[in-house]
Amino acid sequence: MSNHARQLPEHLAYINGLNTHISHNLSNSCAQSLTVGELLALTEKNCDDLQLNYAPMRGDVKLRQEIAHFHRQLNESLHSKTHDLNTCNEHNVLTFCGAQEALAAVYESVLKPGDEVLVLTPCYPSLVTMAENLGATVRKVELSEQIGWQIEYQALEAVVNEKTKLIITNSPHNPTGSVIDSALSLKILTLAQRYQCYLVADDVSQASNYHNLELAHDYLSYHNTVVISVMSKSFGLAGLRVGWAISQNTQLLDKMLAVKSYGSICCSAIDERLATYALQNADKILAKNNKTITENIALFNDFVEKNSEKLKWCPPKAGMLAVVKSRLSTPTKIWTQALVRQKGVLLLPTSLFGLNGEYVRLGLGQQNFAEGLALWQSFLDENML
Repeated sequence: MSNHARQLPEHLAYINGLNTHISHNLSNSCAQSLTVGELLALTEKNCDDLQLNYAPMRGDVKLRQEIAHFHRQLNESLHSKTHDLNTCNEHNVLTFCGAQEALAAVYESVLKPGDEVLVLTPCYPSLVTMAENLGATVRKVELSEQIGWQIEYQALEAVVNEKTKLIITNSPHNPTGSVIDSALSLKILTLAQRYQCYLVADDVSQASNYHNLELAHDYLSYHNTVVISVMSKSFGLAGLRVGWAISQNTQLLDKMLAVKSYGSICCSAIDERLATYALQNADKILAKNNKTITENIALFNDFVEKNSEKLKWCPPKAGMLAVVKSRLSTPTKIWTQALVRQKGVLLLPTSLFGLNGEYVRLGLGQQNFAEGLALWQSFLDENML
């Protein structure tokens, strides 16, 4: 085991250390949330009959059925001749208290010292640190602004070898907004099968596909694939601490369940009931959230055009995150802290996610986005940067 001490992920440590009021988070990675009342109004149901007992360790059966159905809907346009998506059912699903717990369960179930993990960078920091804490070696495939942050198969293929135990994909990508389309996903699937390594698909924002791109994949046709998703990103329901893992490898799911038993043990029964209602009304929630994202993309295009000497960006292809390049003479780490202290507007430098340079992560999912932009504009107008 590695001697790395556990610590807060860099971006959370950064936010925690600001010690100032944040009124607008322009780096928010979630879509717009709902109140409990708004969610219940969509479903015309309630939780009055719910016994406040422990939820089942694997997750409520009805919720797991809805998760399997949701996955099939997202990916039914692409599946192999040997893989029937209808075989993805509640027995292939485990629920977790968020996607982070699910990812940690995968890492702890499959990795040992000396293994290699392929990670796209920039990325959520724990994808790297969790592997290092388990004594694994992280092989990074770095995305580049020069090619619009697009993920290249040749770069992936170049670093996968006999020591590779785990390939982590993330599409739409956090924080760049690039995607793995269906054609590329088939190549990645073949690569994982060639080396018989595990494949983890971080699909937390897959449903934020407002341009109707071909994002369906057939990863679950491979026995050693785990698909991860969550209620917090595309649905915007971060207050429901419900994530999930889907796999055809039931032995791996059993190992992950054992890891869960030493952590949360089970999710909240209330959260799982409300998550079930949300999935049953996915079309309504996602349509509204995707409309907000596209409207905010248009707003930010105008914002960049007005401030073209100061900012540059590549709009996301899907998801609600993008990377913005600063052309200001003041270093990003300095002016972003001034922005949050003067205006209460949070923008996270991408160095917190492994991308050095003058960039910030932009979140496009919130309905108060225009208000945050107005405050950012006043900051740019009032300060010599």
